[in-house]
Formats: sequence, structure tokens, C-alpha cells
Amino acid sequence: MPAISVANPKGGAGKTTLAFILAGELARSGASVAVIDADPNAIIARWGRRRAEEGKPAPFEIVAAPKESELVRTIDYLTGKHDFVLIDLEGTASVMTSRAFARSHLVLIPFNLSPIDAELAANAVALVQDEAEALGRAIPYRLIRSRDNAAIETKTARRIVAAIREADLPLLDKGLVERAAYRDVFDFASTLEELSPEKTSGLDAARKNAFEMAQSVVEAIKLGAAK
Repeated sequence: MPAISVANPKGGAGKTTLAFILAGELARSGASVAVIDADPNAIIARWGRRRAEEGKPAPFEIVAAPKESELVRTIDYLTGKHDFVLIDLEGTASVMTSRAFARSHLVLIPFNLSPIDAELAANAVALVQDEAEALGRAIPYRLIRSRDNAAIETKTARRIVAAIREADLPLLDKGLVERAAYRDVFDFASTLEELSPEKTSGLDAARKNAFEMAQSVVEAIKLGAAK
């Protein structure tokens, strides 16, 4: 089953939030999901430990801090066991990143709509392309907008998106907007479904955004498999 790597060399791009929200939405839809938390910050792994301490099950399997030498074997094992496997990477060029890309059916590269973030996202694209050249096969990837302003689209944002499309880089149709719910899931060790509108604002909009983003990712996987 598909393995999806999430990578960006810049901190604050929304990489871990994207991996987490995508995993939760796929699991909510009925899929069996595993998350490999290979990010040094281990935010998803900590979320899972908090839930365990509170006696709450996680909606997906979490594998924390795999060794480089064991990553390929871990991915192969989990893809044989689950419908989807997500790999939250640190994003920099490393043996871990290389091995994850080599086993990925799709690489997601989240970026904020600022010139600096867009430039660094291009570095992540180069990592994917270098790995594809070394393997002698294509590795499907998508840029995905992250932490978008929910209310307005700035002129800078429109200019960056236009430049991405002009460069013929694949951009996912739906990204993640900036929502309080995407912070509260970590604050409360909760899923989107467990959050309440009494404590979290804009919850319905966050759930709708998560659903549309996940659907867009699934469609991208299908397109990659068809090639």
C-alpha cells in the first residue's frame, strides 16, 4: 500500500501538522494508517505517548525514531500491513531521507506562501529529483500549500502560485489553511473529531479543509499509480 513522505528543509513549514492531519483524516475515513515519526522533534510520537498515558487509543499506529539501517525494512513491513504509511521526515539531505524517498509512492512538500519558503521548497523538490535520478525511476511528488490565510489570498501568494505553475511544478489542489484546530489537536492530545466547538473555534471549517486535502492527496496517489 502507498507510502507517503512529508519533507521540507525549513522549520515552520507545517510538515508535521500536515502529516498528522492527513493521517487522522485517512484513518477517520476507515483506512488503516501508520505514521513513521522520523523527525528529530518527535511531535507525533509525543502526542501518541500522551494519549497512551491518558488511556486513549491512537487512531493510527505510530513508529517513533526508526534507525537509518532499519527504515526501509520498517516501511516495507508497514506498507504490507496498512492501507497508508506516512513518513514525517526532517527534510534535509540525509541517508534517512534518501531511503524514505526511495520507498515512497508520493512525496509531499509543504510550504508557506512566502518567497523564502517557496525557494526552500524548491530545494526539497531538488532532493526528490536527485533521488529519482539515482534510482532510475520517477518519484511522484506534490508541493502543497500550508498554513494558508483562511480569509484572504495576498498578492504575494498569488504571485508565488503563478510562478510555481509557470515552472510546471506539480501543486496539490488543496492545502492546509491556518486553523486553531490544527494547533489544539497537539495541545489537547486529541483528534479533530474529539475537539469541541466550545473550546476550539472554526472546527467545522478545519474538518472540511482536512477532508478536502486528504481527498486531493488520494487523487495524486491514484494519478501516480496510473503512470
